[in-house]
Amino acid sequence: MTPRSPFSHLTPKSQPDPTPTAEKPAVPKANDRIAMQGNIAAIALDNIFQLFDFAALTGKLEVHSPENIGNFYFTQGVLTYGMLQIHQRKIGEILLESQMITAEQLQECLRLHAQGLFQRRFGQILLEQGYIEPSGLDDSLLRQIKEAFFEALSWQEGTFAFYPDQFPAPEAVRLEARIDHLLLEGMVYIDNTILPER
Repeated sequence: MTPRSPFSHLTPKSQPDPTPTAEKPAVPKANDRIAMQGNIAAIALDNIFQLFDFAALTGKLEVHSPENIGNFYFTQGVLTYGMLQIHQRKIGEILLESQMITAEQLQECLRLHAQGLFQRRFGQILLEQGYIEPSGLDDSLLRQIKEAFFEALSWQEGTFAFYPDQFPAPEAVRLEARIDHLLLEGMVYIDNTILPER
């Protein structure tokens, strides 16, 4: 089975590939060819993610829903990075919810972040202030990636496109998560977090 065979009837998109501001690719559009694409109303995203696992694909999967855009990077079928363009949970919010920082510490770091005209990463400020350990920041960044993946799993309308051999920025914290494990965890997350809100 080749990666293209389930989608051989699909045609490339003509519109350009928008890149979220929160994501900075390591190589700017060095490879923007679309290997496959489709409609997630017809082909559910969980099936697409399982195809990535089965075919051990490497590259970026860009998903457009009516209200959001997600970009997910895979290496040999393993999810390594993901981010939503809007409605992405902030690191400060995750740390506060996990009780790793206080509301006062969060406000102080937000103020320093704004004073520096947002030139420094928010996580770097937290580390410089001594409010968290590097391992705690990494854990929260990995949780942010997983939550983006889980949010996308709940989307039932939109389109997807796969760009092979694209990678996230070198400085990005990398997740190494098997798709089958993420799908199981995602079903629980959707039931407990997303569906009750709708």
